[in-house]
Amino acid sequence: MKILPAICLIFFMSTSSAQDVNKILGDADKQYQKSEYLNASKLYEEALKTSPTDLTAQYNLGIARFRLDQIEGATEAFKKALGLSKDKSMSAKIFYNSGVAFLKSANYPEAITAFRNALKLNSEDRDCRENLQFAINQNKKQNNQKQQQQNSGMSQKESKEQQKSESKLSKQQAEKILQSAQQEESRVRDSLRSKKSNRQNRATKNW
Repeated sequence: MKILPAICLIFFMSTSSAQDVNKILGDADKQYQKSEYLNASKLYEEALKTSPTDLTAQYNLGIARFRLDQIEGATEAFKKALGLSKDKSMSAKIFYNSGVAFLKSANYPEAITAFRNALKLNSEDRDCRENLQFAINQNKKQNNQKQQQQNSGMSQKESKEQQKSESKLSKQQAEKILQSAQQEESRVRDSLRSKKSNRQNRATKNW
């Protein structure tokens, strides 16, 4: 089954009017586009110190952490972004990306919850529905394996080691996640590049 994440940055929707925050966000975006995800992450964190309620900085921090394979940190950032989001479509995207992050760590129950919340806000999202079904299937498989291990009388240590090994996404599935994310990100970046100047113009006016 093909996994279709929507892991991508917001390049032009800063909720802050401060010029210094907008500059930090611009620098962070540039670092991200160069695949310098650690530098981007630090800059988004710096922006949040100046403007803790900036949705763009909080959301993009989650994306950068996802790229660094810091799944727990990514989902934490997405959770905070949800608390800042007032837009239905934006909240749906955050829930969706949270689900993708949980999928990557094989946390299927949390992935299921995240995808269902996303569908409540955007019931027409076919990619989300597909990923939800994938998470449900994987969760059932994981539960069946646990039950089989219990029935076989496997030792607790052996059971935990096998669960850890079998619960992880295969290399092929993980590659599909990242490949799809890169393709989606490229499409979004191309469509939004022309709008990026809007933020810079607003920052100049605010100054």
